[in-house]
Amino acid sequence: MPQNRKKRLVVSRSHRKPLSKTMLLPHTASYVHKLVLHNHIALATFRAGKGNGDLLAELVKVLYLAWHLQEAGFDAADRELYPEVEGILDSAARNTSKDIWFIAAEECDPLTQILDLHERQLSSAPVYAVDEAQQRVLHFGKSEKRSPWRYSDGHFCCVQY
Repeated sequence: MPQNRKKRLVVSRSHRKPLSKTMLLPHTASYVHKLVLHNHIALATFRAGKGNGDLLAELVKVLYLAWHLQEAGFDAADRELYPEVEGILDSAARNTSKDIWFIAAEECDPLTQILDLHERQLSSAPVYAVDEAQQRVLHFGKSEKRSPWRYSDGHFCCVQY
């Protein structure tokens, strides 16, 4: 005779340990200010023709972090801004083979928009969300993908990891 037993609801437990208060709050204002200042100095250095590979890598990192934080719901810019800035940074990277470490003044406005967006994101996103975005950037850096917002055929997309 079958018994009428209720099935227990099995709740899957995340492998993540509970987040601390520090992880649930945004970064401190002093940390954000220091990082933002560093990013703006990197851009100013390129504008002056004195850039280097480390500073270029920082600007690329900011671009990708801003994208992933936007995808996670923390402030937003026009999606077309990302490939525009990527093109500017790609051009700067190509010029480095000629030992030119320069970004023209007229190309700085789109980069400044990304830097300002990223500042707003860092000021509002909890530390854990920034950490997750950094992990996505690292994952992307190890992949064969051209950019996190393009398909391999060049069409614009919205990639979530």
